[in-house]
Amino acid sequence: MSTNELTLSADKKKSIALKITTYVVSILLTVMILTPFYYMIREILFIKLTVVHGAGDNTQILYEPREHMITLKEFFALFSKGTWIGFRNSVIVTFISTILNIYFSALTAYAITAYEWKLRAAFEKFIIVAMMIPSTVASIGFVQMCYKFHLINNLTMLIIPALATPMTVFFMRMYLKATFSREIVESARLDGAGEFRIFNQIMLPLMKPAIATQTIFCFVASWTDEWVPRIILIDTKKDIFTLPLAGSYQGGALLMFLPPIILYIFLSKHIVEGIALGSVKA
Repeated sequence: MSTNELTLSADKKKSIALKITTYVVSILLTVMILTPFYYMIREILFIKLTVVHGAGDNTQILYEPREHMITLKEFFALFSKGTWIGFRNSVIVTFISTILNIYFSALTAYAITAYEWKLRAAFEKFIIVAMMIPSTVASIGFVQMCYKFHLINNLTMLIIPALATPMTVFFMRMYLKATFSREIVESARLDGAGEFRIFNQIMLPLMKPAIATQTIFCFVASWTDEWVPRIILIDTKKDIFTLPLAGSYQGGALLMFLPPIILYIFLSKHIVEGIALGSVKA
């Protein structure tokens, strides 16, 4: 057997081994990811939960197997009034905060990329440093400010911090580094287009993959946030609670699970492209 044939045979074996390894790892990861969802659905369909309130904060959850699969009436009973109120509040907060986060982060990244200004390098380093600070630590000062200015029990205070997050700005900046074309911007300026028109009508469409990717991350971060709402929203009436605070155990878990999956289905085709291009010069 010639040297070339031996080389081709070795390369073929390596390719087969790589494919087998890829499939095995993919299957294992899929099983690991889907297992919690399987148990959640199984618990909803076949197990009845009873919440027993004891003295003080002593609360117990009793698990009782159902004699039959959950009926339609029992299924709708899983969603309490508080669950739907929490769902409504979470939709409002998440929808507005995600839009504002994406828009202002993209605008900030565009300003860093498109313009030459004295403190641009320092500002970019500041963003990286801000990314390194844990969100729970960064939220301490914000919560103290809310209490100082009597801004507790206000859903607006869950939206304002999302105006521009360091991680989203950094990702948008990396994406623009790989895709930004100064010639397009200069041509638009020569045609008389203003800066905001250039950004809104030219740059935002070009950033669609990055926007789709960050929309998923921002949506999930806001949708599942429990730390800040639990500290700021302390109204005993619970009319302003978000879903992680107000949702019933089974119904709330199901509502927490579905919206991110639906959003991912609509935006998934852009995510791989957005991550790949955004990491080219990261």
